Amino acid sequence: MPDNSLWEGHRIFLPELREKVLKRCRDCRFFVKIRGREEERWGCVAGVPGYGTLRVRVPETVPAVEILKKAGKDGLFGALSRGDPEAGACGLYRGRQENWKAKENVFHK
Repeated sequence: MPDNSLWEGHRIFLPELREKVLKRCRDCRFFVKIRGREEERWGCVAGVPGYGTLRVRVPETVPAVEILKKAGKDGLFGALSRGDPEAGACGLYRGRQENWKAKENVFHK
């Protein structure tokens, strides 16, 4: 069954889950640099309150102090533990919107 999108080898995927399996963490908007005092590391801020619900805009670099204030020490360790760019995307995957200003200008003409 090579052309069946539900059949991927020996596994059956729902169409919306198939897209998430094909995506990687490096393409997610929640995958950002977390800046500490001395170094920067990659991490996932999807579990941090405010960022995971998209109430707060997710910047490209987040200070570690801000994550400590919002989620505490466990939240910071959790975000840093999910710092593998080659890992498969989780259920909270949201793609990056690189040209959001260009898209915004198109709609407001």
